[in-house]
Amino acid sequence: MKLVKVKTTDLGNLLGNKKVAIVGVGNRLRGDDAVGSVIAEQLQPLASEQVLVIDAETVPENYLGLLLDAKPDIVLFVDAVDFGGKAGEWVLLPLSVLGDKVPSTHTVSLKLLGQILESNGAECWLLAVQPSQIGFGMPMSEAVTATALQLIQMLKELACRVHSRPAEMSGEVLWG
Repeated sequence: MKLVKVKTTDLGNLLGNKKVAIVGVGNRLRGDDAVGSVIAEQLQPLASEQVLVIDAETVPENYLGLLLDAKPDIVLFVDAVDFGGKAGEWVLLPLSVLGDKVPSTHTVSLKLLGQILESNGAECWLLAVQPSQIGFGMPMSEAVTATALQLIQMLKELACRVHSRPAEMSGEVLWG
């Protein structure tokens, strides 16, 4: 898998003026694997007509119906992914570049979910954070915790820039 480093402005351009679903994925009992779930939890106050925030934990497939009903322009999955980087390093990549055999703690692959969502008009991206430790019962590492705090702040700032437009959703509780 070829990874491309992105700048915060690239993420801002991707998310700007679009209806966005942020889906945090992770297992809070497995150290750094919790990062996506922790980020989503901290972003819950951002939920609005333009921003859907889901803490999917280890079962993102359980939220497929909600995502299809909400019809976001962009679905941004946030997850710990071992891409060979330094602990806490993050990359943004199209979900479609994930291999079919990417090691995962999730029952259904994110790539398969992305294919379903993309066939229904959503653009799917992965904000991948390089884990350091994913052992059962371990805490998040300092490097990944620091990255999580930076990403939370960055996503909060980007969400504040999203312009309002009429809602096109089903009125699910997770929308603000």
